[in-house]
Amino acid sequence: MTIRPQRILWPTDFSPLSPWGARYARAFRDTLGAELHVIHVIPPSLTPDFAVTLPTEVPVTYSEDELARSCRTRLDELLPAQFGTSSGIVAEVLFGNPWSAICKYAADATIDLIIVATHGRTGLQHVLIGSTAERIVQNAPCPVLTVKRSGRDFVVE
Repeated sequence: MTIRPQRILWPTDFSPLSPWGARYARAFRDTLGAELHVIHVIPPSLTPDFAVTLPTEVPVTYSEDELARSCRTRLDELLPAQFGTSSGIVAEVLFGNPWSAICKYAADATIDLIIVATHGRTGLQHVLIGSTAERIVQNAPCPVLTVKRSGRDFVVE
């Protein structure tokens, strides 16, 4: 039996944990010669009542166009930093619910493997914040590799 993913998806939320997943995406891409897709999903605008739950670094006053341009700039800076050359990498900024947009993108682009970093929240944090990674695993149209920073590591740089 041969396992040979041709298209790999690495969704990033630009969090400090996100590059941990990039290490795996880079290793799989380089080892398998797969096409790499990198996306960032901008969640829907929130009401002022809901905005108080956001981290302070999230800009809630940007227009959608400004926010998309800002995120695209961050992606354009991130790709060479994480993957060296960005040739052969498909990069997109999308709007929507992160887990469902990631799963829809994976289905539409016929992605073979999703690699996503997870915070590994438990207890009350998990109940209140939820887990995007968990929802991706439950709904993805393909296998999902979840990468936890504190877990055992098999990528050697």
